[in-house]
Amino acid sequence: MRSYRGAFTLIEVLISITLLSLVLMALYRSSDILRRSNKHLYEHLEKSSKSIKGNKVLYMDLLQADSNITIDSEKEFHKITIMKTSNSLYGQPMAQVSWLVSKNENTLLRIEGNGYTLPLKSDSYVEIDPIVKNVELFKIYKNKKSNKLLILLQHNGRPVQSFMIQNREIAKTKEELLHEPVDLSKSEFLNSGGGAVKPKNENATLF
Repeated sequence: MRSYRGAFTLIEVLISITLLSLVLMALYRSSDILRRSNKHLYEHLEKSSKSIKGNKVLYMDLLQADSNITIDSEKEFHKITIMKTSNSLYGQPMAQVSWLVSKNENTLLRIEGNGYTLPLKSDSYVEIDPIVKNVELFKIYKNKKSNKLLILLQHNGRPVQSFMIQNREIAKTKEELLHEPVDLSKSEFLNSGGGAVKPKNENATLF
């Protein structure tokens, strides 16, 4: 005698549909969480990549620069100007490059051109590249004895990034020049006849 199984009952079908719906909802939530996580990770890596590239560009600007480098440390964020560097992003043999933080969202800017002055004028022909926004710290410190530069950068609440470059001669600031002693024994002055006049005291030093 054969026994035949009947079709699924309505209750069994409803239970199966309910269980399948719960599984699909769980999968959807998991995929949505994974998608958001990947998005945040991508944004974080993209910002970190831009910051790392910016540090590398600044490092190369300084590494390939001549000795005419000036640092303005009077304001909260420091400013550095490199009069001549061969690290041009726009194909120039030698470029004047400045790094500064603008007031617009505290954005670190790299300015490249030739013969311009800061603040920029309306007729200045330069290329301005934003590096990172929300800068909290941008300082450049120099070691007078060993010609070392220490650069500190912090943005978006992240840990401070730093790097050091050596053997860079930095132009002296106005304050340093005012306080620098001048050896008169090595200076020459012209008299009314056009001849050189030496000071009476050969060891005299002017402060």
